[in-house]
Amino acid sequence: MRLRTKIRIRHKTALRMKRHRIITTALAAAMTVAAAHAQTDTLKVDTTYNLGEVMVNGMRVISKVDRQILLPTSTMKKHSSNGYDLLSKMTLNGIMTDPIKQEIKSLKGGSVQVRINDVKANQQDITALRPDEVVRVEYIDNPGVRYSDGSMDAVINFVVKRRYAGYVGGLGTMQAFTTGFNNSNAYFKYNYKKSEFSIYYNFSYRGYDERKVDSENTYFFPDGTQRQRQYLGYNSNFMYPFNTVQLGYNLAEPDKYTLNISLNYNQYNNPNSGSNQLAKETSMPDLYLYNKSKNKMYTPSLDIYWSLNLPKKQNITANVVGTYIGTDYKYMSRNYLFNQSPEQSMQADPVNDYSYSTTGRKYSLISEAIYTKEFKNKVFSAGGEYTVSHTDNDYTGAVNTDAILNSDNLYLFAQLQGKLGIFNYQVGLGANYLAIHQGDIGFNKWTLRPQLSLSTKITDNLFVRYSGRISQRSPSLSQLSDVRNQSDELNASDGNTGLKPYTGYSNSLMLSWNRPLFNFQLYGSWYYAPDIIMTSYIPELQDDGTYLLISKPENQKSFSQKSLTAYFTLHAIKDILNISLYGDYSNYNSRGLDYSHNYRSWRWGGYANLMLGRWNVSASFYTAPKSYFAESMSTGENQSNFSVSYKYKDLKVGLGVLLLGYAQGFDYVGKTDSKYLQSTTHTYIKDNGNMIYLTLSYNFSHGRKYQTERKKLNNSDNDNGIR
Repeated sequence: MRLRTKIRIRHKTALRMKRHRIITTALAAAMTVAAAHAQTDTLKVDTTYNLGEVMVNGMRVISKVDRQILLPTSTMKKHSSNGYDLLSKMTLNGIMTDPIKQEIKSLKGGSVQVRINDVKANQQDITALRPDEVVRVEYIDNPGVRYSDGSMDAVINFVVKRRYAGYVGGLGTMQAFTTGFNNSNAYFKYNYKKSEFSIYYNFSYRGYDERKVDSENTYFFPDGTQRQRQYLGYNSNFMYPFNTVQLGYNLAEPDKYTLNISLNYNQYNNPNSGSNQLAKETSMPDLYLYNKSKNKMYTPSLDIYWSLNLPKKQNITANVVGTYIGTDYKYMSRNYLFNQSPEQSMQADPVNDYSYSTTGRKYSLISEAIYTKEFKNKVFSAGGEYTVSHTDNDYTGAVNTDAILNSDNLYLFAQLQGKLGIFNYQVGLGANYLAIHQGDIGFNKWTLRPQLSLSTKITDNLFVRYSGRISQRSPSLSQLSDVRNQSDELNASDGNTGLKPYTGYSNSLMLSWNRPLFNFQLYGSWYYAPDIIMTSYIPELQDDGTYLLISKPENQKSFSQKSLTAYFTLHAIKDILNISLYGDYSNYNSRGLDYSHNYRSWRWGGYANLMLGRWNVSASFYTAPKSYFAESMSTGENQSNFSVSYKYKDLKVGLGVLLLGYAQGFDYVGKTDSKYLQSTTHTYIKDNGNMIYLTLSYNFSHGRKYQTERKKLNNSDNDNGIR
C-alpha cells in the first residue's frame, strides 16, 4: 500500500515553536490514518482528512463493493479547465470521456449518470465545475437499487468543496475551423453569507452541409415476390442550435441543512434534417424521395430541493421537479417521379405524400424523498420516487389523431451496505409500480428489482467482486404510440399499444489488480431478458395487391449478451504520462417470434495523456461501437482525437483534430437481416473527418473562502413521446 502525504501548515501567528509542534502532530496523525487504512476497510472513505489546519492526502485509488474512490492529483487539476477535462485525465476503466464534444459514455453501451456531491448534474454543471475544488471522484461502476434505472452502467460522483464567498465565474468555447461545430458556455456564481446565486448559459451548434444516405434493400414478400431497390443519397443539410439557461439559488448551513432552487430553460431548434434519395428499381420508374423534418422543442422546469441532517448520523432529502415540454414537429415525406434533377422533379405533383405535423405538450411532476442512517459498520437507506405525467400529441396531415397518454410511476427501495467477515456486501430491493394508459388501452404492473453485490480483497492489491441484479424495463411513450410513420410505398413504422414491461437478469464478475505503476481489470458479464421489446418486420397486404413492410416493436422471446472486457492503465511517468488500453469481446443472441440471430463483436482502443509543465498533449483511438439488437446491426464512429493545450494560471488555449485520419469523412454502416428484408445502409458525413478545432477557456474568482453545500437529489424529464 502506497501513500502520498502532503502536509500543509497554516497558522496566523508566526511563532516557530508552535509551528514545530503542529508539524509533529500532523505527521503523527498522518501515520495513524495510514495505519488505520492498512488494517480496515470502512464503508465511508474520505481520502482527505482535515486535522485543524493540516490536510493529509491518502491513497489514489480505493476499491469498494460498489465503487472506486479516486483522488485526482494536483497535476491533473492544474491541466484541467472543467469537469470533462479532469475526468478525461483520470482514465476511468470502462468510461470514454470526450471533453471536446462534452460527452461521457460507457464502453459497455449503457447510460452514465454524473453527479456533483451526489446530485445529478447536467452539462452546464459539469462545464462549470472548477477542478481545483474537487476533493475526490467516486466511480460507482456497480450502481445499487438507489439508482432506479436498471440500464445504468455507472454513476460518477464529483465530491466538491466550494469555499468561496465573493464570486467565481468562467467562459469556455470550442470552435471547429472546417465545419459548423461549436460548444460554448459561461457561468457566474455569487456568495453572500449563507446564500449562493448562480447563472449558467450553454450554447451548442452543429451544421453539416454534406450528409447523404445510400442503401441497398431486397424485399421478400409472402406471395413469393421479390423486389430489389437501390436508394442513392443526395447531399442534405443538417443543423441545429441548442441553448440552455439555468438560474439557481442555494441556502446552506454546512452540516445542517441545504435549500436549492433552480429555474431551467432548454431550447432546441432543428430546422433542417433529412435524407433525400433517388430510388431505383428494375422495371419501375425512378422516384425522387424528398424527406425533411423540422423540430422545435422548449423545456422550462422548476427544481426545488431540501436536505436536512438529523442527530445520530441521519439525513432526509427531498426533491420536487415540475417540467413542461412543448414540441412543434413537422415531418415532410413526398415521393416524386424523377425528371432530370431533384429540382425539376419537384415541379410536378407528388406521387405520394406522407407528411404530417405534430403539436406536442407534456406536463410532468417528479417527487423523491430518501432517508439515510449510518451505523458503525453499516449504511441503511430507503426512499421513494413518484412521477406523474400527461402527454397530448396532436397529429395532422397524412396522420390525423390526438394521442393522449397518462403515466403514473412509483418506485420504492431499501438498501443495506456493510461488512460481514472478509466480505463487503450491498443488498437492496426496489419495487416499481407503472401505469400507462392511452384512452382505454394500457397496463398497470408491479415489478421487483433485487440486487446483491459481494466483494473481498484477496491481497492488498487484488480485489474481486460479484454482482447480480434483476431489473424491469418499460416501453417508452413513443413505442406505445399508435401513430404510423411512412416514408415511401414500401416502408413504414408503427408503435404498439399492447407492449408490456419485461424483466432483465444481470450477472457480473470483476477482478482488479492495483499497483503503483499500473492497474489491470478483467470484467465478465452476462445479461438475459425474456419477453424483451424488439423490432418485428411485418408485411401488410394493401388494397392494390402490393405489400407494405411495417417495422413494429413487439415483446419477443429473448435477448442475451455475454462479454469479456480487459482494461489496463499504465502510470508510465508519475504525474506526467498515463497510458490506458481497452479490449472487449461480446456475443449477442436475439430470439424473436419468428427469427433467431447470433452475433460476435470485437472492440479495442486506447488513450494517452502527457502533462509536462504548462503543456498537455493527449491522443485517443477507439474502434467504432457496434450495436447488435433484434435483426439489425449499426455502427457508430471511430473515436480518434489528438490535441495540444497550454494552460497559464486560469487561461487555457488548445488546438486539436477530431476523427484524425478520415479525410473523406466517416461512413456509418447499418445492416438488417430479416426474412422479409435484407438491407445495408451507409450514412456519409464528410464534415466528420479531420475536424480541426480551437479551444479557449478562462476561469476567475474573487473573495474570501466560504463553503457551500450542494443537494443530493436531482431529477429531470426530457421524453416528449413523439414518433
